[in-house]
Amino acid sequence: MEDSSLSTLLYSILAIPFVCMILHWIKVRKDRRRNESGEVEYTSFGQAFTFLLIEGVAVIASLSILIAAMSGIVRYVIHTYA
Repeated sequence: MEDSSLSTLLYSILAIPFVCMILHWIKVRKDRRRNESGEVEYTSFGQAFTFLLIEGVAVIASLSILIAAMSGIVRYVIHTYA
């Protein structure tokens, strides 16, 4: 039983840097599209919609991974110390 909770803790801890990398990737993508005045530029509506869709899915995925990782850490703490 202890191996299962320990492996859950390790997977949860390893998921947090993955979330940070996804969020950094989104920030870099947005910064590349900024012009001199700081506004985000798109060449067409299709490009804007595609970037919005990709970045939206990435943000939602990273937040769900973060929630799962934090719940794994909390589950380990409760199981070990309670």
